[in-house]
Amino acid sequence: MEKYDVVIVGAGPAGLHCADKLAGNGMKILILEKKEVIGEKVCAGGLTRKDQEMLLLPDALIEQKMYVTMLRTSLFRSFSRYEKPVLYTIDRRKLGQWMAGEVQKKGIEIRTGTKVVKIDDDKVYTDTGSEIVWRFLIGADGVTSVVRRYLNLPVEKRIFTFQYRIPWDGEPRFEIHMNARFFHSWYGWVFPHNHYLVVGSGGDARYVSPAKMKERFHKWLEKQGFDISKATYESYPISYDYRGWDFNPVFLIGEAAGLASGLTGEGIYQALVSGEAAATRILNGRVPVPEMERVLRYNRIQNNFLKVLIKSGPFRNAIFNFILFLLKINNRLKNRVTEGFS
Repeated sequence: MEKYDVVIVGAGPAGLHCADKLAGNGMKILILEKKEVIGEKVCAGGLTRKDQEMLLLPDALIEQKMYVTMLRTSLFRSFSRYEKPVLYTIDRRKLGQWMAGEVQKKGIEIRTGTKVVKIDDDKVYTDTGSEIVWRFLIGADGVTSVVRRYLNLPVEKRIFTFQYRIPWDGEPRFEIHMNARFFHSWYGWVFPHNHYLVVGSGGDARYVSPAKMKERFHKWLEKQGFDISKATYESYPISYDYRGWDFNPVFLIGEAAGLASGLTGEGIYQALVSGEAAATRILNGRVPVPEMERVLRYNRIQNNFLKVLIKSGPFRNAIFNFILFLLKINNRLKNRVTEGFS
């Protein structure tokens, strides 16, 4: 029987960042990842400025740095140019491999191809036959988290997403389209990568039919002139059902805690902050974690705005248009909104 101070289930950004912050404190740490390859995740591949400030990725990992944004509603179109990048795009597999390499340099063990099949009060059991004793257990295992199930926390709030990777050798395009005719209370995105664009959308199946949303999405793609004949289709769920993160000695971080935004689907920043927060509590006890409180407040604001959009029915486009009109005429407000998202 093996014994570790901390067992982290999941080798995504949340789990790897948490391990990085725990390293060097004399603790024996193990990361368990059910996939054979770290970093393989269907994702639009966007990082905000806040993400990059925490990760400090080398330029070689960044595919595109976007200084120009285009926001579009049913009536308005707004282009903005910034001195600093507002979006970085990356290959999620390369990001995961880089983060894993960084924690392994610090002596942290990662086991891939190892699925946790059972958890009890002080052990995890894997499909490889291992019984591993833990002092602290961290669930960083995403929307289908086995650690979350161990805590008897359901997942009711999910966004379904779908996207195409479209071959592209033109100018990089970073676009956000807000149009209730096609996207209900959510939006369509265009993220530029090397030699392709990721174009997608999504929504919560409790309020909009995935089949109808996908049908409207294809009409929007056709209207925008996107050729998907050689594109790769992808789909993935996102949990925004937050019900707590500190269940000491068990912690949930990232999407396992439901910390993604229900409005935008953004989740990497929340994953990184919550990973640091769990490490802080393990090392220092129940101390305040101000950045985690800011993340929770940020999510509440976005999710409350989402509720307004869902309830606004035929007035959604009026709301989208009014917001973009304000951003077009008020640079101070536009900069504040941009800083909040990026």
